[in-house]
Amino acid sequence: MMKNKNGFTLVELMVTIVVAGIILTIGLPSLISAYESVRVNRSIERIHNLMSFARNQAISYGATVNVCPFASATSCGTGTNWKGGIRVYLTDAGGTDKELRAIDGFDTNDSVKGSGPLITFSADGLSSSGSIIYCPNGKASESQSVTISSSGLISYGADGNSC
Repeated sequence: MMKNKNGFTLVELMVTIVVAGIILTIGLPSLISAYESVRVNRSIERIHNLMSFARNQAISYGATVNVCPFASATSCGTGTNWKGGIRVYLTDAGGTDKELRAIDGFDTNDSVKGSGPLITFSADGLSSSGSIIYCPNGKASESQSVTISSSGLISYGADGNSC
């Protein structure tokens, strides 16, 4: 008399592995794309929030607030590469910089370019205008931007061609 044995046969196991492999092959690129999209949206949101913060602080303090790319912990970069992080500071009457907020660098595979080395907000909320373009993995078609108008309006955009 034969006893019932519970478990999988080798054929069942092989079919399961093949089906799982096919599903992963089809689904993995979509997951990577979704992850990249979330990462870009999160980063562009951080930049937008930082610019809004800088404008609000300029109005609150009644002073000029500057936004620039990091060069080091206490200094600004001089170019258009904002990938290393962004710093918000104001210069007091004595000429000393007071850092208000900063965000760390972005993903190493991404490109973050500003229209210049500095964006300023005056005490009345007006700005020097500029933009920051975020390009994931150098893909111009998926780039997004934050644009600051001279009136101080901060808006989102899908740049699409400037990586």
